[in-house]
Amino acid sequence: MSFCAATPKAREAGFTLIEVLISLFIFAIISAGTMTALTQSLRGKARLGEAVAELNALNSARAIIQSDMGALVLRPMRDELGGTLPYMLTTDGEPLLTFMRAGVENPGGLERRGDLARIEYRFEDGKLIRRSFEHVYPAPNTKSFDRVLMEDLQAAEIQGLTYSLGNYATSDFLRIETGGEDTLNGVALLLTLTDGQGEASEHIFEMGL
Repeated sequence: MSFCAATPKAREAGFTLIEVLISLFIFAIISAGTMTALTQSLRGKARLGEAVAELNALNSARAIIQSDMGALVLRPMRDELGGTLPYMLTTDGEPLLTFMRAGVENPGGLERRGDLARIEYRFEDGKLIRRSFEHVYPAPNTKSFDRVLMEDLQAAEIQGLTYSLGNYATSDFLRIETGGEDTLNGVALLLTLTDGQGEASEHIFEMGL
């Protein structure tokens, strides 16, 4: 009779503890790198979205201001007590700019709106605001309408520009006096905006009548 010698049991396949730890370490590094890249991508997308929104707001504000300048009318203005103001257009005072413009279109007469409109541009609480009044010569309780054109600004400033001999000359205050020349040829506005990051941009609006 013959006997077969017992063969040792084959070692079961698997990973050692060191191999598992190394694998986990590599996985952690890859995961951290992936999360960092994803976070940076999301932040970049958010910044891009904010930049696009700011650009859209700026383009909209420019279009509104240009429309106002195109419809500018040099007419004497009155204060809240009915007195005649010395200027038909001025950048001197609490508002950045005060002027009269031709009334906007009013299809079908759906709103109470005259042929002229009193407009002010203001800078309040980091916002560039366009204010229009229900009446051309506002009384103390005259209703006004505010439209925020730009937000999150550090500063906003309007100066006058005069064009002569191929060059622009800047003046701190632009004042068109009542009873003066009814023309603005060669005159423009310089709007300087400083955003929340301290970056300043300049925008010129011509006022030819």
